[in-house]
Amino acid sequence: MQNLWLRKEDKKDEERVPVTPREVFDLIASGVEVTVERSNSRCFADKDYEAAGAVLTDKSWQSAPLSTVVLGLKELNESATPIAHTHIYFSHTFKGQDGAQHTLSRFFRGGGKIYDLEFLFDNTGKRVAAFGYWAGFVGAALGVLGVAHFIQGNRDQVLPKSFPPFPALRAFADRAALVSAVNIAIANSPFVRNSAPLRIMLMGALGRCGQGAKDLLEKVQFPIEISSWDLKEFNDADKPILEILKNDLFINCVYLKEKIAPMITRSSLARNSRLSVISDVSCDPSSLNNPIPVYDSVTTLESPFIRVKGTSKFPVHVQAIDHLPTLLPRESSEEYSALLFPHLKNFLISDHPTATWVDALTIFEKSMNDCMRSN
Repeated sequence: MQNLWLRKEDKKDEERVPVTPREVFDLIASGVEVTVERSNSRCFADKDYEAAGAVLTDKSWQSAPLSTVVLGLKELNESATPIAHTHIYFSHTFKGQDGAQHTLSRFFRGGGKIYDLEFLFDNTGKRVAAFGYWAGFVGAALGVLGVAHFIQGNRDQVLPKSFPPFPALRAFADRAALVSAVNIAIANSPFVRNSAPLRIMLMGALGRCGQGAKDLLEKVQFPIEISSWDLKEFNDADKPILEILKNDLFINCVYLKEKIAPMITRSSLARNSRLSVISDVSCDPSSLNNPIPVYDSVTTLESPFIRVKGTSKFPVHVQAIDHLPTLLPRESSEEYSALLFPHLKNFLISDHPTATWVDALTIFEKSMNDCMRSN
């Protein structure tokens, strides 16, 4: 039996949680002691965790006994301090991302472990829990919002050299509020006065992320033509994919497992006369495997879009927020927590964790050893 420590998130504007008060109540009923760092930014209040039986604390996880399992979602704050605890979170360190070596070296020097939430698989190789559906839903919404903002009037007009900044984002009350915002924006956009349908290419249409995107697009109250692509269409196309440039919006929902040919490049954008917005839901700009190498950093809730350099005649703007589901924090957290719970419970109370956890530790150890050898 291990103790669990739910840390507050270091990442700015992250409101999601990996376990809700409901799952905390069930863990405590199973004999797990749960400590929760106080936070005023979660979608669930501290008092809800306290009512579930958790111990609230103002201390940070660094003060917890080394036998404690620390649970979170997003990256830890940058520091040189070695890490000795066992952590469960999305570390973004196993696919060659920027900063991975520094993070892994902290665990190497401290003796700690990472069980990465992105690399928890069942016996069929499927992830046991993921936010993919909600990432696709929100990413598609932001793509349409971007088109409404950045397409100025008729496509045949000369486009401005600069655009007003896209407004900062904050979490929506629920999916209905997000859908309403999308439809209001598109109805008020000059784009609507151009009667042609909105053309959208969706890459990765058959996955959960792609399904979330399709579900959002079905709710848009404006004529849309969708080209749904997945692995077959991708493999059959020449790279970079010039078909993308025939659309107003390109949504990338592909989950990267390995390096693939680039879908779009700066040189291919030189031929663009229509594409206005790229919503990169997959969002791996710092990865060696990035298939959309036209930008090099994530965007934020404060500045959701960046303009691709060199696209002066036909400007292209990219959305690349790496925690999109936080814009629907409660709904996405409830689904994710329910999926993760049985596996987390097994890890905390069983003397023999399942292969899900054994394999995740193996992946971490291999990544850390590879990183240290290359250092």
